[in-house]
Amino acid sequence: QFSRTRHTEGATPVDLSWQDFTRFVGPANQKAQQRMRKIKSNESGTLSGGCLSLFGLPFLIAGLFVAGLYFRGYSDWWRARAWVEVPCWIESTELKVNHGDSTTYQALASYRYEYAGRLYQGDRVTFGQGSDNIGDFQRKAHRELAGHVVGKAKGLEDPENNGMRKPFRCYVNPDQPNDSVLYRVFRWQMQAFMALFALTFPAVGAGLVAGGIVAVRMAKKDLALKSTYPEQPWLWKSDWAGSSIPESLSPWHKALFFYTLWSGLVILPLIGVTAMSGAFLTDDHASFLFGFVLAWCIPAWFSLRRFRQLLAVGSPRFEMTQIPATPGGALDGGILLARPPSFRGDAEVGLMCIRQLTTKSGDDKTTATETIWRHTQQVPMDQITHDVSGFRLPVSIALPTDAPESGASDNPAITHTWSLRLTVPGTVIRPMFEVPVFRTEHSPPAAAVPSIRESGSADLPVLLTARQLRAEFDSRGFPTSIVCPAARYRGLIGFLIVFDLVWTAVAVFLIQSEAPLVFRIVWPFSAAVIWLIVLYQLLHSRKVTFDGTGLEISNQVGPWARAVRIEKSQIVGFNHDTNMTSNNISFYRVRLENVFGKKMTLVDGITESTTAAALADRLGEWRKSQP
Repeated sequence: QFSRTRHTEGATPVDLSWQDFTRFVGPANQKAQQRMRKIKSNESGTLSGGCLSLFGLPFLIAGLFVAGLYFRGYSDWWRARAWVEVPCWIESTELKVNHGDSTTYQALASYRYEYAGRLYQGDRVTFGQGSDNIGDFQRKAHRELAGHVVGKAKGLEDPENNGMRKPFRCYVNPDQPNDSVLYRVFRWQMQAFMALFALTFPAVGAGLVAGGIVAVRMAKKDLALKSTYPEQPWLWKSDWAGSSIPESLSPWHKALFFYTLWSGLVILPLIGVTAMSGAFLTDDHASFLFGFVLAWCIPAWFSLRRFRQLLAVGSPRFEMTQIPATPGGALDGGILLARPPSFRGDAEVGLMCIRQLTTKSGDDKTTATETIWRHTQQVPMDQITHDVSGFRLPVSIALPTDAPESGASDNPAITHTWSLRLTVPGTVIRPMFEVPVFRTEHSPPAAAVPSIRESGSADLPVLLTARQLRAEFDSRGFPTSIVCPAARYRGLIGFLIVFDLVWTAVAVFLIQSEAPLVFRIVWPFSAAVIWLIVLYQLLHSRKVTFDGTGLEISNQVGPWARAVRIEKSQIVGFNHDTNMTSNNISFYRVRLENVFGKKMTLVDGITESTTAAALADRLGEWRKSQP
């Protein structure tokens, strides 16, 4: 319970409860009350983190169990390579069929063999006892063994009198002769199937458990800071409470390193042992295993970029001249580097304000992000200084007067984050820092900086160019043409191509493995749909040309094009909305509405609502202008 001691002249100190304290401070300090309520609401962070760990624990246990079976497959195959091949006599064999969601098979057999003058009994057909429908190994093994069944005989010394057929072969462990197996073949299809689970379940389980533990620790640390500095939200984060701000890396960035190592441990043995077994030479379908390598390259690429940055400049930090930065003031300070970067041009420092909007629909919750303000500046190499703290790159950026504060706003569904990014051209150096922006009693007088809406309108050509949109404007600031080129969603297209290559490889694998019919239908169909989406994104382009009396919209997909002419008198107005979300980033479009109520898209692929709103406003001014 929150308590304060009130001192009045000639009165005894009185301990006040939280309710008494809020009544005492009154409505004049409502903002402080709101911040205190946020402190108390964050106490649930430890509970949610603990629940997350408990939820992920079964995934982790199941994943480690499957991973153990997966790696045991390699161990068994490697051990059996040194076993001795001896003849054996098959006494009985059976194909066990299990009917469930899918039909699985298991070849069973009983056999006897002689080793070092002693008679042994065996029943292991292959390593990994169990039924499956991965390929036709089990059925082929049963058919082959059925051709060598000899029945039970009393001895091996007189096979002709017992009516025995030609003996089969088995492999015997010379160190333990009672340990044997009929087939020591490496089943790459089975290992590939188990690799899918070994790659996902342990990673998901470990991520949830570790994420929950980290969330509990962070929640406790943040709660302690908020309780210590209830009126100073710029000290509520441990990264802000120190002398300098470290690079913003979420726990998932760090987990990426571990997942890269884990996936490498899973995938590399699969490729190596398959090559050693000769499957790539005897089975054309084995080449689909390289889809695993392609998938592994994704986390490995991001991990390598991070590792190269650490080698280049160490762990960057940002030292602010004054904490916090205030709207209408300036963000001043320096980026500290352990080693000087190798420049291939001027460095670029950019500050952006990112808005997060969380929407709930029943139990579902989605989060979309957008950049509502951005400013970049060039820093020549000769401005980098060297002192006892390292190499310092100066930063000074003026903030808009209407800039929102960091963290939650009056609307609990909206939060704002201010991020400072350093980009060194020609290198992988791209550190980002989350900086505190708050209004304080000692904030400096507002500088002559355009508002966020005014900045979006003034920088409209630059902002559209940054979104891969080619726009031309006349002397009055009205657009003459806007081109949405083909293949402008490069990140999305690249992700879809890599994802669908793996998805298609899995689809082919399921078809070849005679998986359940529903998988053989849904998987290839979804893969084909994704390829169509990729093809459309690669080929579709749009061009809008403006003149004094109207505009023309031309859509083109490869060699096919269609143009529509619309006069100013037919246009009711322009508006913007969001039409796509990818990786929590909302993409906005600008559309016109004609007198018949039909809406037509003019521009899409804009990632900032302020830019889309500024363009819609500019088009509205163009509609009202005289030729």
